[in-house]
This record gives sequence, C-alpha cells and structure tokens, in this order.
Amino acid sequence: MTGLFSAFLFEVGLITYRATTQKQVVKGKTSPLPAPLPSLYTSAILVYGGLGLLPKSLAPVPSLVGWGFVVATFINLYKPGSANTAAASNASLAKAVTASPGTVTVV
Repeated sequence: MTGLFSAFLFEVGLITYRATTQKQVVKGKTSPLPAPLPSLYTSAILVYGGLGLLPKSLAPVPSLVGWGFVVATFINLYKPGSANTAAASNASLAKAVTASPGTVTVV
C-alpha cells in the first residue's frame, strides 16, 4: 500500500469520525442520523485522485501532501477545551443578562 493511498484511507476515517461524533444542527434541530455528506467523500476522492495523477518521478511529494491534509483535518477535529470555553461564555452571558434586567448588554 502506498503512502498516498494509506493517507486517503486515514482521511476518510477522520471524515467519518468527525461526522458521527459532532452534533449536526439543521434548522435549529439536531440531526437524527449523523452521517457524513457524500460531498465530503467526493472532495477527498478528487483531491487524493489528483495527487495520484502526478508523475512517478515526484513519488514522495504527493504522499507528503496527502499526509499534510490528514494532519490538517486532525488539527481541525481536535479542539481541546472547546466545551469549557462555550460553557464559560454562556455563564458570562447569563450573568450579564441577570445583572441588569432593564438594559441590553452586548458582550
């Protein structure tokens, strides 16, 4: 298995994991069946397929670029402390609203 193909498989796994673990909200309602959109898979196929069309003389370059996309997807997926940040901002907003009931405070 070449490095580019293994990067593609890992990318597809990350796309699937991201879509099934994160809440998808459509028109204010949570999606009942979290599944990745087909366009996400199609874009991965087009990008990695295009990298696969590069000549064999540049063999390590497409593989490195493909793994770079995998690392970028993983970094975008991994957001430590994002739940704590959202909870803190909601708490400060609630505190601002209850502190001055007659006025509107923009935070």
